[in-house]
Amino acid sequence: MKKGILSILIAFVGFFFLYKFHILMHDIQNSHITGEEVRFIFMDDLVSFKRLFKIIMISISLLSFYLGIIAVLKKNKTGIVGIVLSIILFISVFIPFWKFIF
Repeated sequence: MKKGILSILIAFVGFFFLYKFHILMHDIQNSHITGEEVRFIFMDDLVSFKRLFKIIMISISLLSFYLGIIAVLKKNKTGIVGIVLSIILFISVFIPFWKFIF
């Protein structure tokens, strides 16, 4: 498989994990508001999970960025799309979208 296409696929997998994480955070926030049981027993577990998630998502975005750069150096145009998607993924890791879901 070409490096540019692989970069794009890895970025899309990262966006999928980002989506699932924000849905989970939104569910946890709603369970606190409504008084339902929380899936995480301790809040320390939740903080550790959030930090681990950020580390994994940054690693995925950097891998996608690296593969995109390799594709661009081999004169492949799809590498540019992979680089752009990985930069967007890297930035969106630090934005708490789950606070804005209604």
